[in-house]
Amino acid sequence: MSSSAPSFVPSAPRAARLEVLFEKLEELAGQRNAIDGQIVEIAAEIDRDGLCGMTGARSVAALIAWKTGSSSKNGHTIAAVAQRLAEFPRCAAALREGRLSLDQVGVIAEHAGAGSDAHYAELAA
Repeated sequence: MSSSAPSFVPSAPRAARLEVLFEKLEELAGQRNAIDGQIVEIAAEIDRDGLCGMTGARSVAALIAWKTGSSSKNGHTIAAVAQRLAEFPRCAAALREGRLSLDQVGVIAEHAGAGSDAHYAELAA
């Protein structure tokens, strides 16, 4: 007896199209990660050189959220990564290269112990 339930296996042309879309998403996500890496470096320079005070913003996180038009949470994540950039050079390099996301490196920066850069760079990848 045949089933009248729809099949969830995509047809060959649809599967190929989905693969193309996935490849495009992967490319765009890598580009976004690399851009986030550059934003983190700018935030680190602003913080390191004490430039935030002349902007009227109450913190580097608030300044970055304001100037990038992003959420407060995103600003805090960028600032957290920026503050620990020197402690996590491998994770930061992977972010700049587009291999790790800001969210991944943000969790590491917010919670990881000192000296764990190599471990987390490998684990996150």
